[in-house]
Amino acid sequence: RGSKLIVIDPWETGYARRANIWIKPRPCSDLALALGMINVIINEGLYDKDFVENWTVGFDRLKANIQDYPPDRVAEITWVPAETIREVARFYATNKPACIAWGNGLDNNINNFQGDRAICILRAITGNLGKPGGDLEWSQSGIVPKYSQEMIQQGAIPPEVRARRLKPRDTIVPPFYYAIPQDIIKAIATGEPYPVRTVFVQGASLLHTYTNSRETYEALKRLDFLTVTDFFMTPTAELADIVLPVATYLEIDSLHLSEYTPTVSVIQKVAQVGECRSDYEILKELAKRLGLGKYFWDDTEQVLDYILKPTGLTYDEFRKVGVIRGSKQYRKHEKSGFSTPSGKVELYSKKLEEWGFDPLPVFHEPPESPYSEPQLAKEYPLVLTNRKLAHFQHSGGRQLQTLRGIHPEPLTYLHPETASKLGVAEGDYVYIETKRGRVKQKAALAPGIDRRVVFLDYGWWFPEKDAELHGWAESNINILTSNKQPYAREMGSATLRGILCKVYKAT
Repeated sequence: RGSKLIVIDPWETGYARRANIWIKPRPCSDLALALGMINVIINEGLYDKDFVENWTVGFDRLKANIQDYPPDRVAEITWVPAETIREVARFYATNKPACIAWGNGLDNNINNFQGDRAICILRAITGNLGKPGGDLEWSQSGIVPKYSQEMIQQGAIPPEVRARRLKPRDTIVPPFYYAIPQDIIKAIATGEPYPVRTVFVQGASLLHTYTNSRETYEALKRLDFLTVTDFFMTPTAELADIVLPVATYLEIDSLHLSEYTPTVSVIQKVAQVGECRSDYEILKELAKRLGLGKYFWDDTEQVLDYILKPTGLTYDEFRKVGVIRGSKQYRKHEKSGFSTPSGKVELYSKKLEEWGFDPLPVFHEPPESPYSEPQLAKEYPLVLTNRKLAHFQHSGGRQLQTLRGIHPEPLTYLHPETASKLGVAEGDYVYIETKRGRVKQKAALAPGIDRRVVFLDYGWWFPEKDAELHGWAESNINILTSNKQPYAREMGSATLRGILCKVYKAT
């Protein structure tokens, strides 16, 4: 209907082919690109002056901060021409209303938290918050919120137990309550700060989804006891002492909460396969045996009734209703402000400053990049990244013939000129190597990508192979990634994209 589309993605997606402007930045440079756009919008006076004056705090500090990110400097960081940065900033700021959707590609690097903040700042200074066609808040769907204290029971953990939580040496933001994967593996492998002897895994193949897969493999083998619940015998499940068959969504009564809008829909059990139990039933029975049964309801329907209680419906009644939707809330801030200490958009965050983090977004060059380690780049001249395939969910599905028929082998995508210089043709097997090791995938040509970037398929193993754990390491991209610091300071995230590699033909 005449809407304009900007796509920022190093991969040529279907959306990129339809876009008015397609930008392909160096992987993991998104924060710098956002700061460059903010620089142009502020310095050229393209920001929404009324919204900034009435609904933000810290604008003057933001304006001073982004002078460090002129388009010419950002072009060097991102590989996006300076004039293109100016063009996309003007395009976004002057075509209103506008909204921004972002994906998982922003999550896996040391700048993820501040990168997301910078995008939210872009939304705010252009006055696109709360407007029809802009970035909206939604009303709640009426159920007990997913991460409410009564559901996650974090307050029930005694302080002395909480103090023993595995956490990185660099402090992560206080509301982040969890142990990060890298620290779990380090504790198993080294016994520091204390030994971890037992691990319970639900629906994940850690050998493919944790960084530095070889160290993960060695750590899992050191455990006294490993339990895995899953639908299939993944390589991680094959390492387990006990594998519990878990029920699929077709074998349980439950509720589905949309990731993108507050829409709750019914899930109804239609089959019982063998002795499969739901995740809840498994956890409940384990909790009883550990003396923690008081934190669980007796059966699943009681849980669902509790979650639905604010709606006035029981689960049995909700079966007939089927779905509950929240509603779009236009200009909600004009009535109740924003959910911040000041009630405004905090461009400069005093809370982050109190916790010891950057109060304004600051770009930090990721580890193992062409700029952070130029000497390493001489041996490993290409930048590795990955994309998720539509056919598979993470490392799952490789044992399903229908899906393998669509995408039978793991592919490494190279620009045709890059492949030619390396003596690689489409369909050749190649090794992709970082300083941690190498994996083998089949080469494919992708004319739309940057000549300096390599895309790898993620999550691969081979159920059909009679090899150790079905060839779990042969094409597994996380053989190549690091679980060493630096992590994202605020969230503890490891860098999974934008790292240096080399590619050569397999012999």
